[in-house]
Amino acid sequence: MRAQTVVPRALCVVLVAAFLLTGSVGSAGAQGRTIGDRVTHYRAIDAIVWAMPLLNFKTFRDGHADLGVGYNDIAYNSLVQDWKFQAATPNDNTPYVDFFWTVKDGPVVVEIPPSAEGVAIFGTLMDAWQRPLEDVGAKGKDQGRGGKYLMLPPGYDGELLTGAYVLPQKTYNGFAILRPIIPDASPENLAKAAAFAKRIKVYPLSQAENPPESRSVDIYGRNMEGIVKLDETVYAELHEIIQEETVEEQNLAMMGLLRTIGIEKGAPFAPDAAMTEVYAVASAEALEYMIEQYHKFLNPWAYEGKKWSVLTPPGAVETDFSWVFPSHFDYHARGCLYYAVISSVKNYGTATYYLDLAEDKDGNWLDGGRTYRLNVPADVPVRDFWSAVVYDLESAAWIRDMPKVGAGSATLGLVTNDDGTVDLFFGPEAPEGMETNWVPTAEGRKFFLLFRFYGPEPAVFDGSWELNDIELVE
Repeated sequence: MRAQTVVPRALCVVLVAAFLLTGSVGSAGAQGRTIGDRVTHYRAIDAIVWAMPLLNFKTFRDGHADLGVGYNDIAYNSLVQDWKFQAATPNDNTPYVDFFWTVKDGPVVVEIPPSAEGVAIFGTLMDAWQRPLEDVGAKGKDQGRGGKYLMLPPGYDGELLTGAYVLPQKTYNGFAILRPIIPDASPENLAKAAAFAKRIKVYPLSQAENPPESRSVDIYGRNMEGIVKLDETVYAELHEIIQEETVEEQNLAMMGLLRTIGIEKGAPFAPDAAMTEVYAVASAEALEYMIEQYHKFLNPWAYEGKKWSVLTPPGAVETDFSWVFPSHFDYHARGCLYYAVISSVKNYGTATYYLDLAEDKDGNWLDGGRTYRLNVPADVPVRDFWSAVVYDLESAAWIRDMPKVGAGSATLGLVTNDDGTVDLFFGPEAPEGMETNWVPTAEGRKFFLLFRFYGPEPAVFDGSWELNDIELVE
């Protein structure tokens, strides 16, 4: 297990100690500032960490809206998405299907069609905090038979829908990210995945007797900007989503904190120049904090003595992504996770499993200007496929303007060694003769990898099969 050398809930203590010892905190500085000014700065950092899953959802929704995808519409990709799909750690093997709804005006029905020949769907219905409501599809509640899911507003006590899976929400907003699992990305299989997406329906319960067809929007090849921009403007985004959403009891104390930095439900957002300056510095430090915590401290190591770690900090799966423990609410670990991912899973590990790598064996961040080799051992224990995908360390999205973002068992022409192992290369230029096994990185940008197991077998979990560490190619 990874040593907890920095405790997230002690953030303010750490920052205050740094100030007392050095007279400054990070790049912000503190000379000549009152204790009130400094506490405001720390609170602005904490607000972003607390709000990351909510901000992540809002940016993802608004990025789709910019492409014409509204509530109850179905966004799909006619081809497997490329770097233009700017979201936190997407995959490059399955064409995503996304949709959004709100129960503010009443219950909403989501109809998932039965799995079709050659297409099995997997994904999760979530609320605005990205807490899973239910998995759907072949590994979900309907087991591939299809079904109706009835999304209820907070406190709803009215008419239901016979035969539907009933899912009460704590937030007004909800969304889904679905993955059509297809044998390969052939035109025939991609057409089947698109046809499946177009059969999904999302509509108000009031229209259940004669449900309308949902509007489908192909977003492939268009810039979907779904990454939270962590600068001074993020606080306006936070203010907007706070106005939209419910306030849960567990967040009342944080709502009091937000009020002291200019964000209050039912009040205008009007920061002055001094507060805007605080926002600019605090948002950058919040990002720096989440990157370090997520990749270096929070997540348990996957293997003894190696730099691969698991995808989620302790508490994610155990609390069903609520982060509520008998003794505390761990929003710091939650925020750091949602810097790096979007979406959650009700039954994590059944259909997919992920490992994270951001450092070389000496603990240095992976450098996009250098070349690395990853030797993948033979017989990767998966039923479906495996892949290794590159992400920008700062944004957790695909590196922009790259012709290729990952490689794996489904890559056409992948070169396999005589012993069944596979050498993958990551760097600014492809090694001669290994272009198919190469994934480009960007000079001047740090990056990290996610290794994906689709249909993980027991050997993924019991330690009988292990990934190797990445090696620097001199």
